[in-house]
Parts: sequence; C-alpha cells; structure tokens
Amino acid sequence: MNGKTAYDLAIIGGGPGGYIAALRARQLGSSVALIEKRDLGGTCLNRGCIPSKALLYSAHVLETCEHAARFGVMVPEHSLDVDRARKHVQRSVKQLVSGVEGLLDKSEVDVLRGHGHFASAHEITVSDKDGEKTIEAENVIIATGSLPVTEIVEGAGGRNVWTSDQALALPHVPQSMIVIGSGATGTEMAAAYLHFGCEVTVMELFDRPLPREDHEASEVVMRTFQRRGGRVETNARVKRIEDAGELKRVVFDRAGDEHALEAEVVLLAIGRRANLENLGAEEIGLKVERQGICVQEGVSTPASNPALLPEAACPGTQLSTSIEHIFAIGDCIRGIGLAHLAMHEGVAAVEALHGMISHINYSAVPTSMYTHPEVASVGLLEYRAKELGIEVSVGHFPFAANGRAVCSGKREGFAKILADPKSGKILGATVCGTYTTELMPELTLAIQRGLRADDIIDVIHAHPTLSEAVHEAALGVYGRPLHIPFD
Repeated sequence: MNGKTAYDLAIIGGGPGGYIAALRARQLGSSVALIEKRDLGGTCLNRGCIPSKALLYSAHVLETCEHAARFGVMVPEHSLDVDRARKHVQRSVKQLVSGVEGLLDKSEVDVLRGHGHFASAHEITVSDKDGEKTIEAENVIIATGSLPVTEIVEGAGGRNVWTSDQALALPHVPQSMIVIGSGATGTEMAAAYLHFGCEVTVMELFDRPLPREDHEASEVVMRTFQRRGGRVETNARVKRIEDAGELKRVVFDRAGDEHALEAEVVLLAIGRRANLENLGAEEIGLKVERQGICVQEGVSTPASNPALLPEAACPGTQLSTSIEHIFAIGDCIRGIGLAHLAMHEGVAAVEALHGMISHINYSAVPTSMYTHPEVASVGLLEYRAKELGIEVSVGHFPFAANGRAVCSGKREGFAKILADPKSGKILGATVCGTYTTELMPELTLAIQRGLRADDIIDVIHAHPTLSEAVHEAALGVYGRPLHIPFD
C-alpha cells in the first residue's frame, strides 16, 4: 500500500454504524473511504447480533422438537448436530456480510482493508500486512465499536475461558458452563447452551439477574431458565478463575464468605468497552474518557442522563467530538451499545456534516434481548419510575390471555405500558414473551411522537396477533382491559 488519496469523508470502522454512514454519505454525494481491519459488518454481524440469533434459532428448533408431541406432532428422534448448527451460523453471517459488501461496492464506497489510526487530524494511516497507506479526509467519523471486557477478572486469559466470540463459534457443547454476567450476551448464550444439553450456571454481581431490565421481565426469564434446569447465583462477586484439574473453578464472594463452583467452560459476559486501541485519538487532541470518545458537550446521551424522558429529545444532535470535523458514533462513545442506535447515529452524523438538522431522541431507543422468553423495552422502566419518584399509570396484560400466544403454547410473559396518569402520554413500555421483540416499533413510535395510550387504543389491531396484548395494555392504563378481569 502506498500513495495518498483525499476524500470528503473517512470512516474508521465498518460495523453497522460505519457502513450505514458510508452509504448515507454516498447518497449525499460525498467521496467516502471506509476503513475496516476485519470483516465488514463489525461485531454485530460477525461476532454478535447475527450469529447469536442464528445459534438461538437452532436452540429454538431443538426445543420445538422436544415439545412437539403436545401439538400432536411426533418427532421420536431429534438431536443437535454441532457441525450443522455451526454451518447454519456461518452461512447466515456469510450471506449478510456479502450483502453489505455488495451495497458498498454498488455505492462506490472505497473500502480500505487494514487498521486505521490518525497520523494527524486530517490524515489517517491504514496499515495491513503489506505496508501502510495514508489518506486525507476533510471529515472523519470514528465507528470503531467495542471489545469484550475480560481484564478485570483474574485468570480470564486461561484455557477454556470463553468470550462471546468463542461461544458463538460453537467449537463444541461442553458438559457444563459457568456464565459470568447476566446481561443480554450472558442470558442469550446461557439459554442456547442449556437447550443444547449443557449444564449452565449464571452468576450475577447484583441481587437479580438482568439487573437493568424490568424486574418482572427478569423474573419471568430466570424462572423459565431455572425450570429448564439452569442455575442462577446472585450477589456473587467473582474473585478469580483457576484450574481445577480438567475443569475451571470460579471463586466468588457473597456477603463476605468465599464460595466456588466448577465447570468445563467459563463464559465471560461482563460487558464491553470502547475499542480505541492504537487509534491515536488522544495524540491528535480528541477528548477521551473511560467510557470512550466524548461527543459534543450539551448533547444528552443515555450515559450522561440515564433518567431522560421522552420530552428530553436532542434536536440538532451532531455527535461531534472535541475536534470539529471529527465525529464519533456507536459503541466507541458514551451511551448504549446497540447496533440499531449506531446505525441511526451514523446517519445523523453524516447529515450533520452536510448541514442538515438531525434528531436523536435517546429516550426512544428500543432494547431487545433474545432470551427465553424475549424481553424488549423502550423509554422509562417501572422500577426507574419508582426510584425517580415519577408517578405513572401502569397498563399490564399477560400473554396467557392472548389467543395467538395460547395457540402456540407460548403463554409466558406480558405487555406493560407506563403512562402519565393525567395526560395518558406514554412514557415507557416493556414486553416479555416469545417473538415480542417484533412488537417494539409501535411502542417506540408512540414515545418518539409523544403519543398517548388513547392513540394505541384507537388503532385496530389484527386478531389473533401478539400485538393485541399491546392494545390491551393501553386499555389497562385507564383500568379498562377487555380480556382480563378489571377492578
């Protein structure tokens, strides 16, 4: 690699935020260089969102076979073929990566393979095994994503200590596994490997699994997990991981007493950190904090104000850094690490560079967890409302009273809507159940547009669908649900 080329925009990182930003920039006429040292699509497409869903679908099919007899379908012989399941994951990833490559090629985005680091505020050096090439850019978007956190646990680098990367590669199904951390990654992988026949224990530092989710939803997920044979250890502060013969031993503290558990494999799922390795950000004067790159002062992100309500939208969000022409998006900045948010931020950053006004309402960012059952939420959570002293009217409807859920044998879970008791304005919503992540667009739109529960009530929801639970929850805000007894 040699020579120097000038671009209107250089994007460091080809994950969801980066490649979407590149496509939007080309739509607006900018010349674009997209720098990616690994596979296009980033963590989400290659080592996160997509492979995990493919793996979970294999687990779902296996579970369906196990319970098929209750629906009158006999599947006498069924088992997991690890090689075929792995190929299903790889095939899914390959198809979608190929799609991204095709989009970028047709849009005439210059994809530069290699590691990008700042040579100066307007120069980026791209390094690969063949050498280096330095390009110039009028504007830059940093979209370098995040990496799994491992270094805070003693013994994390040892044999049979996995991160999500190894778990999603499905090298084999261990006889037993300890999952440290019960966020989205931990609970999803715990559910998948439990279905595959592994003995799984989930360990959580706090007093409840899924500590950041709706408390009722976390109880449903963990109750289902335990009913299927999983084990949960809460209030467990991990001290170290050590060898125990052929097994791994996790030593942890609970209320001052030391305990230990053993398993064949330990999966670390304790969070992610901004990927700023060898970026040269601080060397050129970018303001960086522990969470990641700092974006424009005065722009409210979820990390800077976790109590944001729908009114606290961010008009003119620009995602600019301490250097005016450099923007940052996605996991590498303060905020929620979500692919769909990174995509939205990518578009917003590009449009801001073109003088357009962008709006990101960080209170209307949906979160989806593909646990068993699924959990999704947007806006204010019920326990947060209590902590903040915000009075809300809660509409709640169980899927056990929903026709579609009953017919499919998926009765667990609920739909919940939080609204202002005076105006009926929707402040937050949580759904928990099979495929309920697909219900989020309606609820997210309601918060984005400042709608009231009446607005959902006025919409005719098709029957029989899971979406009827959302309609009933909206009715519940006013104490008048139709398909469950009311006071």
